[in-house]
Amino acid sequence: MSSVNSFFPQSLRDQPVLIVPGLHNSNEHHWQSLWQEKLPNSKRIELGEWDTPDLEKWKQGIREQLQHIDKPVVIIAHSFGTLASASIAQEFPEKIAALFLVAPADPDKFQIAAQLPQHPLPVSAQIIASSNDPWLTEAKAAYWALLWGADYLRFKNVGHINSASNLGEWPEGILQLQRLLRKANARRTAIAQQNSKAA
Repeated sequence: MSSVNSFFPQSLRDQPVLIVPGLHNSNEHHWQSLWQEKLPNSKRIELGEWDTPDLEKWKQGIREQLQHIDKPVVIIAHSFGTLASASIAQEFPEKIAALFLVAPADPDKFQIAAQLPQHPLPVSAQIIASSNDPWLTEAKAAYWALLWGADYLRFKNVGHINSASNLGEWPEGILQLQRLLRKANARRTAIAQQNSKAA
């Protein structure tokens, strides 16, 4: 049995998952691709052309996939894809169970910081950063996590947390995803209980 199968709980294998890569897509050695192979209810956004950083194009790719999903989805995003995913969560919180945002790209590099949410996101989220990521400094990663009300974790010296980082199936990331999902489920349960008391 694959180590990924042993790490992924059945609840996640049953959970709709949307993979949102960054620029140039995620190749077959990228942890996103390896995870997608093991998650039967996962889909990847379709862009056709992945080399131009167009926030609206990424957002539209996410919207198109959300139209075909009938229960809240876990979005697993990387790099530029994290920026579009955070924006979509602001638009469609009812369609998103949680956001797993890995190695965000610096929105200032693309002059789109003002187009991103400027207050806490309405869904559970976590930002995973790296101490030596060439695409975003630790300080900026922490800033966006604070602004969006997301949990924040920094790994040491894993670059842009992509295929060049040689993480393989990245079991440490899977453990973090499990923790995020437990928190998201607890949050949804608490909200449902509050709503039932108010009714």
